[in-house]
Amino acid sequence: MKILSPMLLAAAVSVSAAVPSAAFAAEDQKETFSITINDKLGKGDVYGEIITTVKYDQEEYLITKKLKIARRDSKGREIWKVQDFVNECPVDTTLQLVRPINLTDFDENGLKEVWLVYKMACRGDVSPAKMKIIMYEGKNKYAMRGNMKLPIEAAEAMSPDDGAHTADENLKKSEFFDNAEYIWKHHEVESYDY
Repeated sequence: MKILSPMLLAAAVSVSAAVPSAAFAAEDQKETFSITINDKLGKGDVYGEIITTVKYDQEEYLITKKLKIARRDSKGREIWKVQDFVNECPVDTTLQLVRPINLTDFDENGLKEVWLVYKMACRGDVSPAKMKIIMYEGKNKYAMRGNMKLPIEAAEAMSPDDGAHTADENLKKSEFFDNAEYIWKHHEVESYDY
């Protein structure tokens, strides 16, 4: 069984805040990242963006964050995509990668496993964010979802659901399950440092 070591967690991903376009308000922003990929499906990239839109409505700011990550072939056509969002949140809004996109080939079949780990929340209290681990091998999707744990300072506010997570059936039955559990345990305590 192969498990991803912490040393391999840092993939070559560039993250940059794009200059807001004229269509965006001053508070709006777009963050992009990409990584080159080459395997039996061909050469291309895994491209991602997180777009934050702020609108002012009836004396409050509503923040929408949209995440899109897609594998594209050499001609820019999408092979698969992951989309998620936090819509019109009036309080603390979170939607971000917990770690860089990571590529592996544990089963050595020539198809890269693309690992995405992100958290999301709309909260005005001390509550954990949701975390998702999405992995694609070729065009096959595997997923684990659940709640993060709060940092130790907020431990007294923990609920029984903190850290609870479930894996899709195809992930439970796969050779990738142990690595997904390892990733979950490594990132389940929410950090506010990123």
